[in-house]
Order: sequence, then C-alpha cells, then structure tokens
Amino acid sequence: MLPKARLVDPLSIPVPEQVLTNRLQILKPALDVAAQLTEARTESFNDLLPWFHEVMGDRDQEASQSWQTDQLAEQIRSFELRERLPFYIFSEDKFIGYIELLPIWRRGQFRLTYWIRSQWARRGYGSEAVSAMVIVAFDALFARLVTTGHAEPNEGSARLARNLRFKEYARTPLACELPDGSLVSGVAYVLQRADHLRIPEVRWS
Repeated sequence: MLPKARLVDPLSIPVPEQVLTNRLQILKPALDVAAQLTEARTESFNDLLPWFHEVMGDRDQEASQSWQTDQLAEQIRSFELRERLPFYIFSEDKFIGYIELLPIWRRGQFRLTYWIRSQWARRGYGSEAVSAMVIVAFDALFARLVTTGHAEPNEGSARLARNLRFKEYARTPLACELPDGSLVSGVAYVLQRADHLRIPEVRWS
C-alpha cells in the first residue's frame, strides 16, 4: 500500500527547542545571539558565499548586527509557525554554526541544510550536528525521509553526506549558480532511516 499524506496540524507537533549531544547545544533561534551571529557571518563570509550567496546578504549587511537581528526575528516567526525549523549550534557556549530542517509536514519529509563557522570547521561538528538533527527528525518529528544536497563542487558537503550514508538520488545539470554566474550540477541525497547515526547522548526537550 502506498503511503498517504498526513492530515496534521504542524502547530500541534511538539518541536524540540534544544537538542544536546556530548559536545553541542543546538538551540532554537533567539534575538540575543545577534552579536555572535554577526561576528560569525563576518568571519565566515568568504567560505559561505560560494554555496549560500543566493540567500545571503552582502558583506555590509552580514556585518550589521541590526540586519542580523531582523533575520533572527523572521526565523523566530517561522519557527513558531512551524514553516521552518532553524537552530543555532553552540559548543561550550561558543557560537559555531547553524542547522535547519525545512519540513513538508504532510509528506513527513524534511530538507536539511547547515553551515559551520570557519574557525570551527573540520573538527567533526558538522557531522555531529547533522546526525543529531536527523535523529530528531525521525524520532521526534515522525519523518519518513530526510533530504539534503549541495552544488557539485562543494567537496566538504559531499564528504559529510557520504560519511553519514546519505544515498545520492539525483544529479541535476545546471541546477546551481555560483557567485560568478557559472552553472554547476546539483547533487541530492536522501535518508529513510537513522539507525546507523545513533551517536551517544543525543537528547532533546
């Protein structure tokens, strides 16, 4: 029998406000992170630009705390309405990155995206945060599948997806535009279970 769309009110679903692992605190958006977010986006601007330029501000906007406060206010609104589920990643109270689940509640489908602050990259924090949020999607939010994707040249995202055993299901030519206008393929992945991602001490509330 084919699965059917779920008649569900997203506002009735108890979405976690914090997710904890051994090293990370993953928290829903709050206005009081604006200063740390501004610092992180300024520091990481050049590293984020190739992959997120279509949803980023320009260099001056990303360096403006008032502009980041406006972005946070919109994220808080989206979180409360369950339109998007953005979270901020901390380690020992230091802001190190961002992760988001974009839900299609009727289908039980969640699209995942993330970034890690430049000085904290390549330390396993991305894998830990993605693993934790995938577990939350399946165990707390009743996901049927979780998807993610990247522009083909993004080797870091490709490596993380492979390491966490996401299955590549599509490679679409000309799907992603780089800042210089070059068009490259987009690569899409899916997970339909998370048993292999049972990292220790993942909990949420």
